[in-house]
Amino acid sequence: MKFNFFKKIWGRKEKPEEKKEEKKETVFEPYRGVDFKILPLITEKTLRLAKENKYTFLVERGINKEQIKNAVEKIFNVKVIKVRTINYQKRQRGLTKIKSTRPKFKKAIVQLQSGQTISIFE
Repeated sequence: MKFNFFKKIWGRKEKPEEKKEEKKETVFEPYRGVDFKILPLITEKTLRLAKENKYTFLVERGINKEQIKNAVEKIFNVKVIKVRTINYQKRQRGLTKIKSTRPKFKKAIVQLQSGQTISIFE
């Protein structure tokens, strides 16, 4: 007697060629005249920080604080006081048989002058 238990739960496996065609990369591109990607990171914690005029962005790993400051000022038309960056290393996650890795990325926390805001975080 055959049981199609896994087919019922997980569905049929698609061919690798079909998966490649269906993948679409979503890109947030408000950066005008900037050579690198800077993406707003919106979570509960970052929305809490936004009330204190601190905004969080994911940025490319090779750029420095001065470039981040100039990009945010150019894109959102605001005055930046301070930039803090955090480099996250590649990390393995998962406690079961299926393990995955979290990629390397860089996060920047930008503090603005009082009275200025970025509308994406509201």
